[in-house]
Amino acid sequence: MKLFALAMAAVAGLIAAAPVAAQSKAPIKVGAIYPMTGSASFLGVPEERALRMRFDELNKAGGVDGHALELIVYDTEGNPTKAAQQLRRLAESDNVHVVFGPSSSGESLATIALVNELKVPQIAHGGAEAIVTPPTRYVFNSVPVDRVAISYVLSYFQKKGIKTLAILSAADGYGQSGRKILESLAADYGVKVVAAEEFNRQDVDITAQVLKARASGAAAMVVWSALPAPTIIARNAFAVGYDKPIFVGYGAASNELVDKAGPAAEGIYVSSFRLMAPESLAENDPVRPVTLEIYQKYKARYKDAPANFAQHSYDAALILEQAIKLVKGPITRDALRDAIEKVDVMGSNGHFRFSPTNHGGLDAVSNPLVMLRYVKGKWQIAD
Repeated sequence: MKLFALAMAAVAGLIAAAPVAAQSKAPIKVGAIYPMTGSASFLGVPEERALRMRFDELNKAGGVDGHALELIVYDTEGNPTKAAQQLRRLAESDNVHVVFGPSSSGESLATIALVNELKVPQIAHGGAEAIVTPPTRYVFNSVPVDRVAISYVLSYFQKKGIKTLAILSAADGYGQSGRKILESLAADYGVKVVAAEEFNRQDVDITAQVLKARASGAAAMVVWSALPAPTIIARNAFAVGYDKPIFVGYGAASNELVDKAGPAAEGIYVSSFRLMAPESLAENDPVRPVTLEIYQKYKARYKDAPANFAQHSYDAALILEQAIKLVKGPITRDALRDAIEKVDVMGSNGHFRFSPTNHGGLDAVSNPLVMLRYVKGKWQIAD
């Protein structure tokens, strides 16, 4: 009887342990550093919302390959120093497996050395080429870098016969990188830069630079800056009667660009991500399904259309999801890093194909942008 009792106790122990073995695997901790307040919150808020939306969806379905996703978000306030401090906190105190963000080029550039020192993979959301060129071991990106975006803009000018440009660029990481690359690539597309003016992104009047652009005789003006400066430039240009087309870079591709410009917004162009006008996309556009999915789910959850920048974090979630599935064995920081370098996935920002030499995942053939024009209160694909 004693042996029988011991045997039954052992069986009971196995039965009790069975549900534990069937439970999900260890959770994966994801840190995000976004500007949730301050002048750059137009980037961070939609990014945090889209990321949380995707993670909730995945966790409701059982996680990714049995792993729940835990999200920890800190507010950088758009401050590069604070972004670096919070990244260290995520890596050393919160022990996250991977970091998403920062949202801006300046913040992202300020964290590169630290990310590689702490050996934690990062999927940044900045546009400056220097974030991933040359590639460093732990830093990746989910946004088309400015070389890809500017090549697209210049090819559009070439197609339309625009041969002279005036560049107005912000005196920050995004603006300075964009200006440098545009000036270096222009001649390859038969375009000449005849004026180049700089401003601070928070300037309340940029009329002087607009007047210099007009005096140059350039056939078009290119504005390379995040908000709010492009809206100020549109209003200043309207006030002085500037009558050439204005093209705004993708860092300001937002409805906020035109909402505050009033009549000055009419006719303005923006090299944009597709989330700005998803329903205008062609049926055969390869990124249309992902873009519509983000748009519809975001609007249903938050009762508001998503800003373009929501797709940066959503795409980062798609990248992470595939990377987790590629890992054979325990999920560690280095295992995730190695897996991200092999990810091939279609996102709203285009077809990502990461490799040891391409930590941005996108290139000119990834189809990341469209040219939009604001006409009679509505964005439309520019022909």
